[in-house]
Parts: sequence; C-alpha cells; structure tokens
Amino acid sequence: MLVIRPAELADVEDLYALALKAGKGLTSLPPDRETLAAKVTLSTESFARSQNHVDDYFLLVMSDTAKSRVVGTAAVYGTTGTRQAFYAYRLMSVTHHSHSLDKQIRAEMLHLSNDYTDCAEVGTLFLDPDYRGNGHWLSRSRYLLMGQHSHRFQPYVIAEMRGWLNEQGISPFWEAIGRQFFDMSFEEADRLCGIGSNQFITELMPKHPIYTCMLADSAQRVLGKPHVDTVRAVELLEAEGFEYDKMIDIFDGGPILRAKVANLHSVKATAHRKVRVDAELDDSSKPIYMLANSSLESFRVVCEPAVLQDSTATITPSIATQLNIASGDEIHLLDTGKTS
Repeated sequence: MLVIRPAELADVEDLYALALKAGKGLTSLPPDRETLAAKVTLSTESFARSQNHVDDYFLLVMSDTAKSRVVGTAAVYGTTGTRQAFYAYRLMSVTHHSHSLDKQIRAEMLHLSNDYTDCAEVGTLFLDPDYRGNGHWLSRSRYLLMGQHSHRFQPYVIAEMRGWLNEQGISPFWEAIGRQFFDMSFEEADRLCGIGSNQFITELMPKHPIYTCMLADSAQRVLGKPHVDTVRAVELLEAEGFEYDKMIDIFDGGPILRAKVANLHSVKATAHRKVRVDAELDDSSKPIYMLANSSLESFRVVCEPAVLQDSTATITPSIATQLNIASGDEIHLLDTGKTS
C-alpha cells in the first residue's frame, strides 16, 4: 500500500536517491544528505508544534509500505519570506508614445518584486518515475493538510514551478540575466539556494526594471514557461484553482502560481465522516477516495476504497491501521472518481 506521511530521518537516504533522479532545478530537493536531514528535522519539529512558528515547514513523503521505500515527496511552507524577502520578477507592460512621430511602442519589463512574501508555499513535488499515476493524489495531499489545519498556514498559497531548460540542461533565462549579475553557473546558484545560502540574491540581484526586449530571443521565449517535466504539475495546480499572474522565478523564469487556500478545489470538496472499521467489508468495485486522518503530527493519507453511508465511512482494518484510526474517529475524504 502507498501511504503519505510526514518525513522521518530514516528517509534521508531515500530522499537523496529521489533528489538525484529529480535533476536540475528542483531547488527544494537538493542532492545533499546534510541539507535533507536538516529539512526533515525542521519538518518533524513543525508537525510536533501546536502553534504557528516562523519556520513552519511540512515535508510529506509517499511510502511504498510493501518495499519500505520512499517514492515521492511533497511539501508546504507555512509562510514565505520570514527570514528573507521572497523575491520574484513581475512581468509588466508599458506603453511609450511619441507625439512628434505619432508612434506608440509597447514594451514588457521585469520588475523585482516581493509581492508574494507572507504566503504559504507548496513545492518539492516529485515522484519516482516508476510510480507514475500517483502524482495527482500526492499533490492533493498537501491541500488536505492545509484544509484541516488552516491555522498553521497563510490565507494565500503560491507554487514556484521549474523553468524551461534546453536539451543541454541550460536555462536561457539564467544565461541572459542571472549569470550576468551573479557571475556563477545556474548549477552553483541552484545548489546554494538548495542548501539555504541565498543571501547573495538580496546582495547582487539588480534592483532596476529590465526591458525584456533587451534579452536574447531564447530568453524571451521562455518567460513563464515551465520545464517539460513540470507541465503536468502546472495542470494539476490550475485544476485546483491556482492562477498565473505574470510572476516568474528570478533564476530560471519559471511561472509562479497563486491561490486562496479556502478556495482550493480539494479543500472545498473534502467530506468528513465518522469511521466504521469492518473486517467483513468487501471493498471490491467500491469508490476510491483519498482518505486522511485528523492528526497533524501523525498525518496520514491513503488512496483506497471506502463505503459512505449517511454520517459514516466504512473501511477495512488494514486501511485503518495505515491511517492510525479506529471506529468512531473522524476521517476526511476526497472522491477520486475511480473504483477499485
């Protein structure tokens, strides 16, 4: 069975293996064991707290219980910009008019912005390619967490998407801007951000607007364009209610999407029932739901059959065991539209 749960220190080696598979651009999942261990520790502390904290960070993993192996990750930051302003570029249009020539020129500019400071943030979504087909509910598990424990998250949530890279793994946007001001490779900047050393952004990033027409054509074409491996993730976010409002990542030009947590489709569609555990339940040909318990510290999600009847949801003992719940406990359900 696949179970989504909070990350544990014992998962670090599996997380490292996933980071190697993720490749360039997934800054929040760096191939660095020490950094990954620090992230897991911070997440464990966040799940254990009952009140908001400036460093709240919740790292979820998808575990294949049959193989005792972590096969996917998804995370939520309680608040962005708590230690340092959250910088992004806003794409803005400007029109210049010459009365003497009776000519009008429309241009686009990149404005350095921290408009998305003090938002929650979802990220670190990565699934082992061998487990494709499970990304949808791995992604949605974060919204079950946020919907149940909304007091731990800001009202608005953003998602930074990986920007487009060419076949050689080069970011045209980085080559046009980042390399000019940071004097380092995309890989080095990505590595530094991955391990938390991002003070250089504030120190070296150009503060004045940049006309996009001054950039190379290859860079202009990828403004707000997601990485080929991220297109599906963008579609999932848009289905949830996230919108792209011309905000892009300052490194690779990838799109940044935003939504109101209370308006997310998964948050609004979540049903709540009392659990009934039945060892005799025949769960074949039954609707499949995302099922979550009510705990924060021991948060669990599975995607399994259940039978809904009035105010109860009946599940098998094996599912109850994986969710750490018993008859009479509350369960939270999201219909997947599929049957067992």
